[in-house]
Amino acid sequence: MMQVHFIGLGEISLFNLAISLHKKGETVTGSDEKFDESLKSIMQEQGLLPKGAGWFSDSIHARLDAVVIGSQVKHDNPELVKAQELGLPLFSFPDFLYEQTKYKTRVVIAGSQHQGTVAKMILHALDYNEVATDYVTQTSNGIHLTTENDFILIEAGNGVSSSLDSTPQFQKYIPNIALLSDISSPKDTDSEPFALFVDSIVKGGSITYNDEDSTVKELVEASENPIRKFPYSTPAYQEANGEVFLDTPDGEMPLEISGADDLRSMAGAKWICQQMGVDEVEFYEAMSTFH
Repeated sequence: MMQVHFIGLGEISLFNLAISLHKKGETVTGSDEKFDESLKSIMQEQGLLPKGAGWFSDSIHARLDAVVIGSQVKHDNPELVKAQELGLPLFSFPDFLYEQTKYKTRVVIAGSQHQGTVAKMILHALDYNEVATDYVTQTSNGIHLTTENDFILIEAGNGVSSSLDSTPQFQKYIPNIALLSDISSPKDTDSEPFALFVDSIVKGGSITYNDEDSTVKELVEASENPIRKFPYSTPAYQEANGEVFLDTPDGEMPLEISGADDLRSMAGAKWICQQMGVDEVEFYEAMSTFH
């Protein structure tokens, strides 16, 4: 059993991870200067509510197996300083998550704006078809970790890893399977981190990418990483009487979503689901109920 302390437990990503580890049976503690009221009630229910708001250096001791640092934690934080003095293993959120999942098949969804929609569609299709997977999303209660599931789906955050590491979170996961949905700014300085993301994919892995985003297309096609590359684009569809009908091999299928962005996200989600064991027919059946 691990003992893990979270400095910055009020951050949603650290909070979700702490709850998930607690449910697995690990010993979890944490602290922060303030907590959202909605998180407090969950922490109380799980027996994780700290003794008060603030930083407590006596929470840091030599028996800890790991200390996870939030992205907003300052260098002079008394808990961080003590952890450094004791020589404890320090992790950013993505580094710790990678350590927990390095023997799983990591499916990482990255982008500037639409990655969250893609991740929701994938999880909906997997759940509909009863395909069990671990997952990490940017929503409340958004992390599920097990020992038995082979896959983990990670909706990668764009923020810095921690106060000690300015690397974007999405560069840390070393995906086996990846999707890049969009890059909001075409400037070289903004797209470079995403180019590094593509190059971080495990050799022999795959990248599914938005063929209609010129910046995404250019950097993926320029990558010399020996991976499979699967482009996707807005699928053919019809609109009639305010309804959207997707053109599929089995004919027109009514959808509860609309708009090119969502339809394009669905096309990317389909590629990922097929690599996770859900075939095209099963995927479309699931998406007919997505809204």
